[in-house]
Amino acid sequence: MNAKQSHLQHDHYLIKIGKGERLYKFYYFRPIAGRHYHFEYRILTKEKTDGMLEMVSYNFKIVSGVPQKSSVTRVPEISKEQLEDIVRNVRIKTNTGPDEFEELDLSGFSTIDEQIEFLKQQDRVDTMYIM
Repeated sequence: MNAKQSHLQHDHYLIKIGKGERLYKFYYFRPIAGRHYHFEYRILTKEKTDGMLEMVSYNFKIVSGVPQKSSVTRVPEISKEQLEDIVRNVRIKTNTGPDEFEELDLSGFSTIDEQIEFLKQQDRVDTMYIM
């Protein structure tokens, strides 16, 4: 295992995609008050082979040009209905308006390769993390 692989295995901010799994939906909450710092609250999900989801959420901001992640929460198993409830509750509790929220639905792509290509086109993936 090289240093890059070792770092990736211990990076709790990433969703690791196993054989037969695909990305599901990404959610970005961008409150107007935090735009100066490029602050976002992100929820990233993947669909596991049994149809259940795995979710990772965290705060993201840029400080002095350096991206920072904090308050990481990992949920290893959640249903699609539970995810919808969580997203709805976050939007309500944070009073997030339509112009402060983005949902990126990746469920329509049939393969992980198609999803990654779409994310690259949207400038939403750091290719150094793709192995």
